[in-house]
Amino acid sequence: MKAPVNLKKKPVSPFQRGFALLLLILVLLSGCAAKKAPSPIEKPPQKGYREVLNKWTRGKKVFEGMESRLYFTATYKDPEFRAAYIDRYAQSYQLGDEMRKALLDRETEQSEKFNEFFFAAYTPDQNWNDFDRTNSVWKLYLEDNAGSRLTPVSITKVDPSDQLIREFFPYFDMWSSGYIVKFPKYSEAGQEPIPSANTSYLKLVVTGVLGKGELEWRLKE
Repeated sequence: MKAPVNLKKKPVSPFQRGFALLLLILVLLSGCAAKKAPSPIEKPPQKGYREVLNKWTRGKKVFEGMESRLYFTATYKDPEFRAAYIDRYAQSYQLGDEMRKALLDRETEQSEKFNEFFFAAYTPDQNWNDFDRTNSVWKLYLEDNAGSRLTPVSITKVDPSDQLIREFFPYFDMWSSGYIVKFPKYSEAGQEPIPSANTSYLKLVVTGVLGKGELEWRLKE
């Protein structure tokens, strides 16, 4: 004769209740994290680096009569460009997750603070290629369709022997000088960042007694 089966449930210990509650919280938190939209830089790039570089790069030749005064090319470091840059850099140097995250954090911080450009310029006279000097013969401005005009926070000349920069910006040749140009993210009176959701274009204006040229990036058609 079989022994009777005890159908009475065993009491649940406080530890078991606490562990079950912890699991529930973790599941809920992971669900919330999955729904959180990633920042533009965190999104995986949909195109190769060179294609994205070409998309965000513009060039201009400035003449005075028949005389050339300035050839300049610039890449706007939009979030799409920064994402492609991180991907290319991480693949080239086989970065682990921790180093890739550090690179992402750095690029995100820069994107939130500045409108940044890589800028390469050639002038027939080397004395004219002085964009990083306080008393330069050139002035740079960043303008948008709302009438905002920003002046650079900093213009830093890059090392011409830096092979990494030449690899990422192949138009930076031996006849050019390269610069990192940073503009503020907000105008002095502005409440919205530049560019904002309503910005249709940005213009990088180069002007001075030697000539004038501008590059335009259409953000909305």
